[in-house]
Amino acid sequence: MAIKGWNLKDILPNIYSREYKILLTELENNVNFVEEFRNKLDPNISVGDFISIIRTNEKIAETISRLSDYAYLWFSENTADQKAKSFRSNVEQLSVNVGNRIMFFSLWFKNLDNQNAERIINGAPNDYKYYLKYMRLLKLHTLAESEEKIINIKDTTGSNALIKLYDIITNNFIFTLNVNGKKKELTRQQLTTYVKDPDSKLRKSAYQELYRIYSKHNDVLNEIYRNVVLDWKNESINLRKYENPIAVRNKANDISDKAVSTLILVCRKNRFLFHKYFKLKAKICKINNMTRYDIYASYKEKKRKYSYEDAKKMVFDAYKNYSDEMYNLAKKIIDSNHIDYEIKRNKMGGAYCMYITPKIFPYVLLNYDGDIRDVFTMAHELGHGVHDLLTNEHSILTSHPPLTLAETASVFGEMLLFDDLMNNTKDKQLRKTLLLQKLDDTYATILRQIYFIIFEIDAHKAIANESADLNKLSLIYTDNLKEQFGKSVKIPDEFKYEWLTIPHIYHSPFYCYSYVFGNLLVFALYEMYRKEGKSFVPKYLKILRYGGSESPAKILKEVGVDVEDEKFWQGGFDLVKEMLNELKRLK
Repeated sequence: MAIKGWNLKDILPNIYSREYKILLTELENNVNFVEEFRNKLDPNISVGDFISIIRTNEKIAETISRLSDYAYLWFSENTADQKAKSFRSNVEQLSVNVGNRIMFFSLWFKNLDNQNAERIINGAPNDYKYYLKYMRLLKLHTLAESEEKIINIKDTTGSNALIKLYDIITNNFIFTLNVNGKKKELTRQQLTTYVKDPDSKLRKSAYQELYRIYSKHNDVLNEIYRNVVLDWKNESINLRKYENPIAVRNKANDISDKAVSTLILVCRKNRFLFHKYFKLKAKICKINNMTRYDIYASYKEKKRKYSYEDAKKMVFDAYKNYSDEMYNLAKKIIDSNHIDYEIKRNKMGGAYCMYITPKIFPYVLLNYDGDIRDVFTMAHELGHGVHDLLTNEHSILTSHPPLTLAETASVFGEMLLFDDLMNNTKDKQLRKTLLLQKLDDTYATILRQIYFIIFEIDAHKAIANESADLNKLSLIYTDNLKEQFGKSVKIPDEFKYEWLTIPHIYHSPFYCYSYVFGNLLVFALYEMYRKEGKSFVPKYLKILRYGGSESPAKILKEVGVDVEDEKFWQGGFDLVKEMLNELKRLK
């Protein structure tokens, strides 16, 4: 089932072929092998027998990943394709069935006595040690096997179905905008380019059209969100006994509640930096009254479009100047035809990098329109891909980095491109443009994302207390915006619906602080690179190579980072201050 845009044959054989049926037979055989141990598990199990089960689970995970990721990539190409939706649903059912059949093993290990658990962990190959420790970490929040099976089954027609419904509804939205006297029908991705347009009227019209369409569906989108939140509460708080909603994400990330609270606190304290930035940007861009329509306004330089080939060269050059290895890995992803960059109707919006297994090159989805921001998006997503490829010596169980470190290579890739462009031009206007765009992006990936988290904390609390209808949630979001922008930016009324347009709060509650974590971490790492030069590169690549084979705290100790220390997070904002001061000098 080859799909235009990228080569999916590297993941699965044709789904109607004999080879595909053999793959499913192998999956069934591996599941049967694990099931045979159901009545044989004993606290005194040998390390050898235990590891044989783990290695079989590894094979199962690889097959399920290939099936489910293929399904998601196919669906991403055309969210209206009925065959893609049907295949995705079938794979989800298969995944749940397999997960339920072998669940007994992980539950048994989580409940094993400490002495025997330590014996097994100490005797396991190094690449499995952290994985096994992590399994034990979630022991307190694990339910009985029968209950875990019910939750797995429930999710396919419960929270997962709600999220799919949100995606189907919103990915099929068509927006209408009058551009230079011509009415255009646009996807959300295409519409988004106009919120950065130098023309203030066009920016305003683009935002108003965005929220006009979303607000027409506000009842159903609100109902989906409320039920996603209630499902999160019912499972995580009522059944699994987590202390609060965000603790679920923190524990899954193996990061302390204190570290995340410190991150939120320092970001809140530094919001005034961005107030200063927006006031400065208003002067540079000659905006008399800065409103929320204007915060991404592009500087009125001569607008340039970059071809896809130009973009590849710019990104490749930036990577190569830093590390030949990073350049070679990024190039292999594209040379393997694992990238889809064209904008098409019904194609999933935005961008992502899809990790499959350590044996398969990752896949990158872009919606490339030729803007300089699209070039930075390419650098970002290829950074994810490079990170994944650097971890391919690990098991699929330990290769993928945790969310808190998942942005380390992607944001670093953006910084490499930014510095490369800044170092290769003395053009004052271009430097000003790059700084404005970098500070825009820094706002979008740090302050904006942390205020999404603050909104989620407040929204989950309000919904749990049964005091949140559409109007209440919109009021919470409006108050959130007022604190975020202070007096530097005026907030038009329709932005009260912005929360309806944020997929992450539906898909993965509290996910967004990973962007903040990643960006501030990278700023600190980049400062080290600027001070140490090329001697820093091997240390940085070593951090990436860990993947998910150690705890984030241990990985970051490699560079002396303490994530519970306010000073560490403040160090990231010091780079923001430096960029802001450079922009002031150029003004």
